[in-house]
Amino acid sequence: MKNKIFLIILSSVLVLTQSCSNFLDTPAPNLSDVVYFSSDAAAITALAGAYDPMAWYGDMQLDDWAIGDVVSDDAEKGGENEGDQPDIQALATFTANAENSVIQGRWQIRYIGINRTNKLIEGVTDNENISANVRKRVIAEAKFLRAFYMFELVKVFGGVPIVTEVLSPSEFTSPRNTEEECWAQIEKDLTEAAADLPKKSQLPAEELGRATWGAATALLTKAYIFQEKWDAADKSATSIINSGEYDLDPDYGHIFTLDGDNGIESVWDIQYGDFKIGGWDRDNEGTTVCIFTRGRDNGGWGFVCPTQDLYDAFEAGDPRREFTIIKEGDVLWAGTDDEEEFYIDAQNPTGYNSRKHILPMSQQGEMSEDPLNWHYIRFAEVLLWQAEARAHTGGDWQTPVNRVRARVGLPAITESDGLKAVYHERRVELALEAHRYWDLVRTGRGDLMKGYTENKRYFLIPQVEINLNPNLTQNPY
Repeated sequence: MKNKIFLIILSSVLVLTQSCSNFLDTPAPNLSDVVYFSSDAAAITALAGAYDPMAWYGDMQLDDWAIGDVVSDDAEKGGENEGDQPDIQALATFTANAENSVIQGRWQIRYIGINRTNKLIEGVTDNENISANVRKRVIAEAKFLRAFYMFELVKVFGGVPIVTEVLSPSEFTSPRNTEEECWAQIEKDLTEAAADLPKKSQLPAEELGRATWGAATALLTKAYIFQEKWDAADKSATSIINSGEYDLDPDYGHIFTLDGDNGIESVWDIQYGDFKIGGWDRDNEGTTVCIFTRGRDNGGWGFVCPTQDLYDAFEAGDPRREFTIIKEGDVLWAGTDDEEEFYIDAQNPTGYNSRKHILPMSQQGEMSEDPLNWHYIRFAEVLLWQAEARAHTGGDWQTPVNRVRARVGLPAITESDGLKAVYHERRVELALEAHRYWDLVRTGRGDLMKGYTENKRYFLIPQVEINLNPNLTQNPY
């Protein structure tokens, strides 16, 4: 069960950046901080505004699967033809230029989020109009969000400008910080956030979806994994596993249902809802991933078509494949009023469709936007982080891998190469959840993607940002 009310945007202060050409092109508030941040309720309302950008159309709804899945060897773009979403096609073929709209959205939306967190932190710090407990928690959540937005920038672009305060227009020309400096800031924010955030079990139902100790600690673990800090990653992952806050959902397919949102396996979900507002893009709070990935002959747009290579990666008898990939003639939701036979349209480049992010007709939202959450971090991934770290350090990697396998009825792993075993398990367990591209490039296996070369590890900074800020240096590509 989930409560989406928390993420409705009510803040007039933090929703000032409806569009921006520079990463900090933000007008001054019309309402003074003294007037606005005048109560606990106002602080919580502003906090909702800091969460909101991550759920926008150009963010998790588009660029995460476009990069994480389609650019990788797990899926092809699909759609009506190659000219349908050409900027995604350019990314997938490693021919994108600095005018690419997907990458531009990644940069701008993340900095909008960072600006909102900075505005929030400045507004509540030492503010006696807001109770001490609310100040403490709001600042902790804001630091978590700032780290999240920064993490999502660094993994795409490498080192980027670190912004931890609201800047004046004359300060909008920050140069890029080093990647190491960015990771250090991310670690600092997450460590401080985790210390002041509640555990998931302490949240009332109406607060599910807000940042917790587990979410901050898990994102910190992920940052360690990306930096190859294996001992720190093992320690951090182990603290989550031993906390008793999370477990594997005994039914793998249940994870990707409405009832599975914010469930026992969800370390952190990005929240979506169907408020029947009737708008589009930022005017609604649903996700369009469903309509993008649903087969064209079944009412969708037919994007994210799984490859034969991904299909073949699943072991015989692994039930995760049927909850990940749809093939011609598959019947979903059998025996219910939503029973539906799937067809593969002629334009499909692989003969398969993605299943994880679609809902039965009776549960779909308005305006092609569904209320299904995006599972940003699942407990299974925490187990596999622990396994990966231990495979590097000589520890017991088999136990966490076998725990993930046992959930779906598979026998204990027989592979003796720990990294090979972990990489396989990550691919099939987390398939089409936007992880594959990052797994390949961070582990030096980018050559599995056609057209990839090491100089294309990071994407081009949007040209519009370089035009506005001459101190930004471009990535090679």
